[in-house]
Amino acid sequence: MVNSDILMKKHLFLCLFAANLLQGQDIYKLKSSNINFFAGTPIEDIDANNTKAISFLNLKSGEISISIPIKAFHFKRALMEEHFNENYLESDKYPKCEFKGKIANAALFNANEVFNTSISGLLTLHGIAQQRTIAVSILPKDGFLVGESKFQIPLSDHNIDRPQIVWEKLAETVAITANLIYEPYKK
Repeated sequence: MVNSDILMKKHLFLCLFAANLLQGQDIYKLKSSNINFFAGTPIEDIDANNTKAISFLNLKSGEISISIPIKAFHFKRALMEEHFNENYLESDKYPKCEFKGKIANAALFNANEVFNTSISGLLTLHGIAQQRTIAVSILPKDGFLVGESKFQIPLSDHNIDRPQIVWEKLAETVAITANLIYEPYKK
């Protein structure tokens, strides 16, 4: 009977220790991503998806960094993708979009509920860095963190040309939808 009590206590201790480790996890890395942009007009839908982002999130410090390879945006039509990479984003010259920022009120994050907040930092796109504050929701789910955001980027903020010939087809502002799933980072 004494051995089973000791085993039971050890088992309970290990369960509580493991739960505390998961609860106290500070650093997360991106497990999967889906970033969509829409720059269409009533004349034409221009949209693309990207699932190749790289990101790390530190809940203790509130720091976040995201890197998105531009050539990983895929369109329904190959010609749109070609124009996007060669004429607009110049992806050989500017191969990635980066965001480095800080989560507002990161200390208030609770692993048991949706956390609606904002992230402020520098968004570098097409070689131009602009300060941005982006609204986000972070949802803890099954040991992962699910981040969701919708925001807009004016093309002119990043010196992305909108030639006269495509004015009716290409919006001045791009709508971004990001769905990011983070997992605990294990060194």
